[in-house]
Amino acid sequence: MLRQRAAHIGKRIIAGKPTVTGRPGHTAKREPQRVRHRLVTTACVIGLAFVTSPAAHADPSGGGQQSGSTQTAQSPYPDDKLIIRYYERVRYDDYFTGSAAGVWFSTPLGLNCGIWDRGRFGCTGDIRGAPPGTTRIGWLNGNIVTRYDPLMAAQFPPGQAERDLPPRSYIEYNGTRCVTMADSSTYCSRGPFKFLVTPTRTWLSPP
Repeated sequence: MLRQRAAHIGKRIIAGKPTVTGRPGHTAKREPQRVRHRLVTTACVIGLAFVTSPAAHADPSGGGQQSGSTQTAQSPYPDDKLIIRYYERVRYDDYFTGSAAGVWFSTPLGLNCGIWDRGRFGCTGDIRGAPPGTTRIGWLNGNIVTRYDPLMAAQFPPGQAERDLPPRSYIEYNGTRCVTMADSSTYCSRGPFKFLVTPTRTWLSPP
């Protein structure tokens, strides 16, 4: 009986010892390797998140299809939220002139643009992609669309810009915003009324 009890006690003591496999010290050596592996994996995940984050793709440019495309049409207009977040807002009072009421600025495309009373807005110059002879584009109070027809030219004020609106900057006045995009395009908007003049063509909204 005593021998059986002693043997039983001995078995419990032996079973309580930690099991060691492989060479002595092997487990201790593997632990730093596991830590390094976890650190490398975490760094890779953080780097991937940064590359795919919105801040890494902050260009507000739109991705619209040209007229007549058989693909699904997308808006060609820039993302207003990204413009406000990443573009520089200029002081509108730096753009007053003595030539007409409102604010007036020139663009890299050679346009002379303005925002005047009650948020009316427009540009004069080479309106890319418009019918031959078109030199005015804009929106006036009471219009249901932005326009570049002959009547628009007759109603356009004689404002002349004295300062340029640099790329990646925008101006706001009387509830209207005009922007010079990174590619030198000119974008103006007031609610649903907007236009975008690019180096190759022009969009008017709403259609």
